[in-house]
Amino acid sequence: MVLIAAVVTTYSAIRYSSLQDQPQVLSAIDETNLALKQILGFTVGYYGSVLKVTGNSSYARTLATNYLRSGLDNIGDIRPEWGPSFNVTTLALSADWFTNTSYSMGQIAVKYDLTGLGVSGINYITSCRLDVQIMNSNFSSQARLGIFKDENESLINLGKQNFKFYRYIYANSTWELVNPNGNLTSYANGTYVIDLPSEVAGDSYVLQVEDSRGIVVTASSFSRYSSTLAWNGNYFTIPNENTVIELLQNGTMRWLGQNLNLTQATKPIPPIPVKAIHVNQTISDVNQEVPFQTEDWASEYRIPLGLTSNVTVFSNRQMIVFLANSNVSKVTIWWDGRDTANQTTYSKYNPSTSPFKNDNVDDVKNGFLSNGLLNLTVQITGDNRFQVISKIKTMTSTSEMMRIDNERSWDYSSPSYVIHHGIVRDIVQEEPEWRGGPGGTTSTGTCPNVFAQVVITLPANATYFTYQLRLMFLDSQQNRQISDLCPIKLTTSPAISQLQTENGTLNGLPRVVDTISSFNAFYNFSDGRWAHHWSQFISGAKGAGIMFTDTANQMLYIFDTPVGKTGAIKADSANKIELLPVTNSTQLTTSALDVTWHGAVVTFDNTTPIYQNSTNSGLWITVEYPPTITVTAET
Repeated sequence: MVLIAAVVTTYSAIRYSSLQDQPQVLSAIDETNLALKQILGFTVGYYGSVLKVTGNSSYARTLATNYLRSGLDNIGDIRPEWGPSFNVTTLALSADWFTNTSYSMGQIAVKYDLTGLGVSGINYITSCRLDVQIMNSNFSSQARLGIFKDENESLINLGKQNFKFYRYIYANSTWELVNPNGNLTSYANGTYVIDLPSEVAGDSYVLQVEDSRGIVVTASSFSRYSSTLAWNGNYFTIPNENTVIELLQNGTMRWLGQNLNLTQATKPIPPIPVKAIHVNQTISDVNQEVPFQTEDWASEYRIPLGLTSNVTVFSNRQMIVFLANSNVSKVTIWWDGRDTANQTTYSKYNPSTSPFKNDNVDDVKNGFLSNGLLNLTVQITGDNRFQVISKIKTMTSTSEMMRIDNERSWDYSSPSYVIHHGIVRDIVQEEPEWRGGPGGTTSTGTCPNVFAQVVITLPANATYFTYQLRLMFLDSQQNRQISDLCPIKLTTSPAISQLQTENGTLNGLPRVVDTISSFNAFYNFSDGRWAHHWSQFISGAKGAGIMFTDTANQMLYIFDTPVGKTGAIKADSANKIELLPVTNSTQLTTSALDVTWHGAVVTFDNTTPIYQNSTNSGLWITVEYPPTITVTAET
């Protein structure tokens, strides 16, 4: 539809413009040259419209070239008596957007004949360009722009309809374009002062400018986000232990399913092509580009789809994933707005730059993944039971997923290795079921209409894997009554009977219970504090355990009622740790409910444990005290 409308507009401009009205003024050559320049202007505009939607400059250039050729054919249809024929020797189209000095431009060299008039061998070169410069404004509620065309000529005849600001709608995680509704003042030198629409930030705005030729420029008052990370002092006892940070389109940053604490409102990522994105970190006071990966997700970031194509325009289906630890004081997300920008090698798997040292040892046919420290085997046992085996040196832990009413889930399809040979992490997805059939009803028939999803990630440079364990309860005509719900059960080999579990904190440090009884369940505190963030087996320098953030701790008690507690961590000296949202007979809602438990399974052997008695250090710090982040927009 865009192509048809643009072609019709071009042809109308040629047929009904002053070329026809004043033939006595313009010679045939002048008229043809002017028509060529007009077609070029529309071609540049069409190139920009395709680039804006697809982010694919090659595709946009192909469509724009075809559009130009159809325009040249139309000149012949309008002036058949001239017998025109055209040979385009050069067509250059380019754009540099999403900066405070943005432009779109095109240049053409054409050799043509007008055989009906006895004219041949005419060479014509012309160009069209639109520049938008965002300048400092005296007021945060105003935008101050300089706008120029072609040979740096001031463009002074634009109105409100020529400007559209990007406004982010947090409710549905999308951008919308809005015209300014306040004051607009233009000056003879091409300067415009425009009142910003409501909900458009004065320090970080993006706008689209379109001139009468249809040439579009998307400019931005900033070209990067810098995030300063404040780490709790305890982190310096574990300086090299990585946190995996997920940056969503709306500016939210997450760790293990929990939003990190931002000191100000989030700043959404503009709709830029993925190939333009770079990530820098200041590590021990040295600023350097670092590996990251951009991932596609669906269903509000709950279903992983794979790595993002480099020509994808960043939207609410993408996230940027990178690693950080207490040596990192700043993270900068920046972009190269040129249409010719190439995807950085830091966002591709490259053994020379990637922290993911799997070096092609991944063997997904046999369910094997490795990050060079931790080996994972995603296993479907002989009775179709799903489990993940973690091994580091001589220590092994086994995680069994999704048990309801003492019945482990069945897996009738192979796990999906959504990302392997990743840049900073691998992802595996599985959809467990129960013997009751596709509806997920257990064999006892007490929990009908439930579906499950398991997402496992293996980060680089980590001795843990993360889990996302999801149950989807559909509307049910039957009551749902269950007595046992265990999203994850952890055991070790060799068996370790000594367990430690956090039971609240005192002066910022865990209050640790050394479990020695045959059964110890840690329920929610009566005062409403959620303070059971980890539990581990430990024997000397070896062990394994689970840990999760405060948000996930709250989800552990989702089925608690004012008169009864049922959610708990069960730490059992018979060599098992269980995450148990339901520990006793509980009536569940018959209404739809979508619930997810996030966390990490750590396996250690002379590596960092979850908790170290002698120093109070360990990975528990990453879930108890996630970093606080301050984000600023910069040019």
